[in-house]
Amino acid sequence: MSINSKISVLYCYPAKAIKFYASIQIILFLIILKNGYSQDPCFSQFYANPLYLNPALAGTNECSRLIFNYRNQWPSLSDNFVTYSASADQYINAISGGVGVIFTSDNAGSGTINTTRISAIYSYHLKLSSNSSLNAGFEVTYHHQKLNWDKLVFSDMIDPVSGAVNPGNSGEKPPENISVSVPDFSTGLLLGIKKKYFIGIAAHHLAQPSLKYYSNSGENPLYIKYTLHAGTIINLAGGDYRSENSRFTLSPNILFQHQQNTNQLNFGFYIEKFPLIAGIWYRHNISNTDGAIFLIGIKQKRFNFGYTYDLTLSKLKGCTGGAHEASLALLINCEKKRNKPGAIKCPEF
Repeated sequence: MSINSKISVLYCYPAKAIKFYASIQIILFLIILKNGYSQDPCFSQFYANPLYLNPALAGTNECSRLIFNYRNQWPSLSDNFVTYSASADQYINAISGGVGVIFTSDNAGSGTINTTRISAIYSYHLKLSSNSSLNAGFEVTYHHQKLNWDKLVFSDMIDPVSGAVNPGNSGEKPPENISVSVPDFSTGLLLGIKKKYFIGIAAHHLAQPSLKYYSNSGENPLYIKYTLHAGTIINLAGGDYRSENSRFTLSPNILFQHQQNTNQLNFGFYIEKFPLIAGIWYRHNISNTDGAIFLIGIKQKRFNFGYTYDLTLSKLKGCTGGAHEASLALLINCEKKRNKPGAIKCPEF
């Protein structure tokens, strides 16, 4: 079988992402299928990685932020998926908006495919009324993707009886290029009302850049990813929910993402009693149940820390080890008072 330059990494859709053969030690990625396409990794703590979720979220916090994210998906497998992210953003009065940068490194199959993205973001903040604000975000990205050919396992390398792998004994022809670098562009909108309701939309990979390894193959585009996210903050304690000392809130949220032929729907809630926060979500891929997500976190004036565990509910349950994810946000320059428009109050995990 030929990979035909069409490399597939399906992080959010575990039932489609791998195949077990005779030996339980052998895991074959869908990269050996003729028609597979690249997709983005997903973070369970999507609001804890705001610039990755929607470029319009740049500068929405009243503080400047330094954010670090780590995700380890399917740690029980020998070839798991590990994603790192680091970002920084702040609001600047002189340009009436937020600026940000984000670095993402994704290692698929213990380094079989390495993807690096570096992005610069600007988000214009428009005050619509005394109670509502609209942000428009724009993102420019350098996207680099590398294939480690020697780590691939093809069908002709597997003994059909024992399932043993014979390394290096494949008739597959290596591609002319093992790495691809392309520019990429994304945009998004975010509407906030009364620092209590919020809804956002984003479109990533607007130009659908080609990620092909063989010069004589098709374009193999990185398909547009559409994101819709929305939620609200419900005060359970009375008084001003924005006062940290008396904060006791419930925040139901929903996230929907679509990329090529795949869909993902997350819905659940956060509950916060300062300084602790907890949450639970259900993730569905429209065609099948995917997983349940459990969050525990702590919030302080100068930092937030969150941990989530994804419990696999699909047909791969019991095999993958779920997923572990951690986030750390450092908050600085919080003493400075922001001029109009005000910050949009979104969750932070």
